[in-house]
Amino acid sequence: MELDIKDLCVRFPTPSGDIPAVNHVTLSFSEREVTGIIGETGSGKSVLGLSILGLLPSNAQVQGQILWGERELTALSEKELCKIRGREIALVAQNPATSLNPSIRVGRQIEEVFRLAGESRTESRQHTLELLLQMAFSEPERVAKSYPFELSGGMRQRILTAIAVAAHPRWLLADEPTKGLDAVVRNQVYDTFCMVRKQHQIGFIVITHDLLLARKFCDRIVVMYCGRVLEVNSAQKLFTHPKHPYTQGLIASLPHLGMKPMEGFSPAFTEQPSGCVFHPRCPYAEEICRTREPKSTSLGEGSVCCHRHT
Repeated sequence: MELDIKDLCVRFPTPSGDIPAVNHVTLSFSEREVTGIIGETGSGKSVLGLSILGLLPSNAQVQGQILWGERELTALSEKELCKIRGREIALVAQNPATSLNPSIRVGRQIEEVFRLAGESRTESRQHTLELLLQMAFSEPERVAKSYPFELSGGMRQRILTAIAVAAHPRWLLADEPTKGLDAVVRNQVYDTFCMVRKQHQIGFIVITHDLLLARKFCDRIVVMYCGRVLEVNSAQKLFTHPKHPYTQGLIASLPHLGMKPMEGFSPAFTEQPSGCVFHPRCPYAEEICRTREPKSTSLGEGSVCCHRHT
């Protein structure tokens, strides 16, 4: 089942004016495909992801459509959304140190998913141990009896992933799954996601700053900046032939490519520049970039929002 976002806008009212966290975004996510959403802090990635599950703060003003099959998610009640969260679209939240309950053993936290599905205590415990084995825990009994603080960062991330897949959802939405983790644990997260994708045949939306994870794991990449989608393409083409100057700057900042930082900073959401939002930092900016906002232009299987490609 595909997930379609049509002209989505998310704004947060503040005393300084409305913050346009997501600005006229239109995207389609294909079944069993892995889509990465990348961009700097404040680009709107996490707000877009939380919009799908209806997990935004109560003051968020949402316009546009999020279609899950024939259902319009933005029009559903909280009760109806609860039937979709976890069961059809599951969230792997960022920061396992705070997402797991520190006072409850991890096995019980996984069992709760099976219990909510109507299983008995015995069945839920058995399925929890089986799931821990699938998640590459060699001692599932010991791990199930552990508290989160007794496990490493990589193990806690696998527990969060186990909780997410326990109800056999059709999609996983992973929000910054490698944030704050060292290189070894980041590789463990990548291995875990590859294993989950192979075993459960589900689609992923991966919101991340980790460009190396995005390149290795994702089929397709969405590049966001100031709440807008600037470029979409296959991971291979985007990383080898990026079209938008912002994408080029992101990739050039990778350590193995020389770690060349982009000039300037992202503008405040309450002080968005006219024309192309990236033009104050763009090395190719022309007069049209300062006065007219570019439209999305199709380029093969991808698209780019830049006057240089219109």
